[in-house]
Amino acid sequence: MSFAPAALVAAAQAKGDQTPADMARRMGVPYLAVYRWATGRNAPGPSGLAAIERTYGLTTADLMREDAAA
Repeated sequence: MSFAPAALVAAAQAKGDQTPADMARRMGVPYLAVYRWATGRNAPGPSGLAAIERTYGLTTADLMREDAAA
């Protein structure tokens, strides 16, 4: 399983957050961290996952996707 940023971006857009800067302000986390999550460059750590769940109601399971079989 790996982090799937599409769920985060969709939840943010549903609340009116159109940019990573909007998301960062709403979650109270650094812009650069949110930018990296939204682009899939990095996955959020425990504190980031907590901020996402608190702000957008997404659980860790909501943010993960099954990797394709090799």
